[in-house]
Amino acid sequence: MTTGPGAAPRGIVIVGGGMAGLALALLLRRAGQPQVTLVEASPLAEGEALDTPSFDARSTALSAGSLDLLSHLGLDDALLARAAPILSVDVSRRSRLGQTRMRAEEEGLPRLGAVVENRWLGQVLLEAARRDEAIQLLASATVERVQRLTGGYAVSLTQDGRATTLTCALLVAADGARSRVRDALGISARHHDTGHDALVANVALAQRLPAAAGVAWERFLDTGPLALLPLPEARMALVWTGPRAFIDELAALQDAPLLERLLDAFGEDRLGRFARLGERQRYPLVLTQSCGQYVPHAVVVGNAAHSLHPVAGQGFNLTLRDLASLATTLGETETPGDVAMLRRYAEGRAADQALIKQASRWVPELFRVRFGPFAHTRQLGLVALDILPGLRSGFAARAMGVANGG
Repeated sequence: MTTGPGAAPRGIVIVGGGMAGLALALLLRRAGQPQVTLVEASPLAEGEALDTPSFDARSTALSAGSLDLLSHLGLDDALLARAAPILSVDVSRRSRLGQTRMRAEEEGLPRLGAVVENRWLGQVLLEAARRDEAIQLLASATVERVQRLTGGYAVSLTQDGRATTLTCALLVAADGARSRVRDALGISARHHDTGHDALVANVALAQRLPAAAGVAWERFLDTGPLALLPLPEARMALVWTGPRAFIDELAALQDAPLLERLLDAFGEDRLGRFARLGERQRYPLVLTQSCGQYVPHAVVVGNAAHSLHPVAGQGFNLTLRDLASLATTLGETETPGDVAMLRRYAEGRAADQALIKQASRWVPELFRVRFGPFAHTRQLGLVALDILPGLRSGFAARAMGVANGG
């Protein structure tokens, strides 16, 4: 959006057209913002999906709270048409005592969540944004410069070889963990390389078993967590994390021996044998933490603000709660860059962010401890969750994004 000479900047510009940027644009419109501009560096042809890192081979486990939020945007029917429900979550530790299962029926819910492939989730968000004439989508647009103005920012772009300048009252950095816009705002970030990678692929089951229906499996190994999440058509989304050298070893295997390693790690008594392995991808587990999430007239969201270990699949669910809170805080205001509102948003989200980030970082470390007394303690934790429904429900409520304050 542009303004005339001397006019006060107005409106909101979001840089980053991935899942976070698209979801925020839709939430802001629902909250009453009259116009939102979304800037994305990747090309976009009409009727095609954006080819961005957000829309890759990975899948996202959407919590019950996230599904409820997306249903308010009218997206649940489209999402669930190609998603698999999570009816229970099974957490176990290989070769140790202790196992727990959290069930939707115990929480009084039709489902704990659902698993959807990122490409489809991104496509649903993108099509919803396209349908809203008040969301301006600028693709193939590269941010060249960010300049502070009185009452906002000027964003200089190059789009299809042409120079364009947008002005806005609120600039949103949603352009990923290595955010250029965050850097241009003068907000630093810490990047912690865990030394671990995630190997991701879809796995086809040899046969449809009742045990596979709607169960998300999280198995803690000495090397790190292994997750198998339900997908449509008797498939599972595999997320296998571990030290880089270990993932190197797995990645070097042909499909058949890799499936045998998976069967040995996971066990045959739950899902039976695995038939086929889809395209593999690997991702370094680098945790990002922005040293601030706002300055006057600008805010940082999504992976630009925080990226998490994939244990328990909390990254995008946490981001959605952030975005919903930001949209609600801004509401229909004509001064969305007001620092008092941005501070209120950040302070309101601090506790939930801190809890999820700590759990996502320390739970994998806890389950890698081998020293006897500590190993016994973590096993008792799983046993306690299985025996005490109240404790398990509290854990499930937070993971589903329906706990108080979450």
